[in-house]
Amino acid sequence: MKRLLFLPLLVLCLSGCMMEELDKESPVQEAKEYLVPIKMAGEILEIEEGPLTKAGENNDLYGFQINSKKAGETSYSPYAYGLFDDISDVKVKLISGAEYEFICTMVRDGKNRIDFTSFDGNVSYGCPFAGGIKNIFVYSTGVYENHNSLNEGMAALDNHIYYLPNIDRYYGKIDAVPPVSTAFVSINMKRVVFGLKCIIEGLIEGELKVKLNDKYKLGGSPVVSIITGGDMSFEDIYTFDSFEEDINGDLSRTYGLEVTHIHSDNTQEIIVNEPVSFKRNKKTIVTIKINKDANDTGTKGVDVVLDDEPMTDGDKVIIDGK
Repeated sequence: MKRLLFLPLLVLCLSGCMMEELDKESPVQEAKEYLVPIKMAGEILEIEEGPLTKAGENNDLYGFQINSKKAGETSYSPYAYGLFDDISDVKVKLISGAEYEFICTMVRDGKNRIDFTSFDGNVSYGCPFAGGIKNIFVYSTGVYENHNSLNEGMAALDNHIYYLPNIDRYYGKIDAVPPVSTAFVSINMKRVVFGLKCIIEGLIEGELKVKLNDKYKLGGSPVVSIITGGDMSFEDIYTFDSFEEDINGDLSRTYGLEVTHIHSDNTQEIIVNEPVSFKRNKKTIVTIKINKDANDTGTKGVDVVLDDEPMTDGDKVIIDGK
């Protein structure tokens, strides 16, 4: 009987010793933290400040979204975000055992262009950002708290959401960043805009409303008015609705050019509704020629001449209108 009681005690003792030995052989490694600087690279370094920029003043806004992916995971999850107007010393805390994805966008003169709300002195900026300027990172896994629209062109301007906003913007992305061997993270920032210049010929009455439509006509661009007797041309730069590069490694899109003629008797008609191709960092010149019969005050035809030039002259295309 004593021998039977002794055997279970011996097994428990040996099991405890084996577990202790395993613990000694396989200690749990603690995750290490790394404070990693973030630097800008690429076309964003070519920016020249305009003559109206005051010394020490910066109205540009930088939005960051950082995502993480641990070993065995197949997709990235939100990790940290931040809105900055000073990137001279941007640093983020990264943890070993994961790799990271960095997404950044910069809106030139964003403080003045992007809609914002203010409450008790706290300013919160709208799309593509989400929150106020902190110049530090907020570490959060909340999907709706983070800047989830940084890779899209839409922006909140003048109390509207435009998918082709007339703002100057830069964008960069880098992934599979391991914190252990990273002295700093360098994000290649490309300018993600195109230029449009419209020249109107033959407008003798009424007003033209000119705009660009995005693919799904969700918001497009702001409307530009051309009034008889006024300036017969305008030009501006616009942000693409999305930033995925094409097979040539650049960015080009086709958007609908829509021109509405509002006649002096308040009747109106769409005289141009045609697709126009735009390329990154190039300006497309559109000449709208309004042709009329001698005895008819209504619009009879519109010729649209496209001419690419750097934002190098390119192909010219004629689009027949109504």
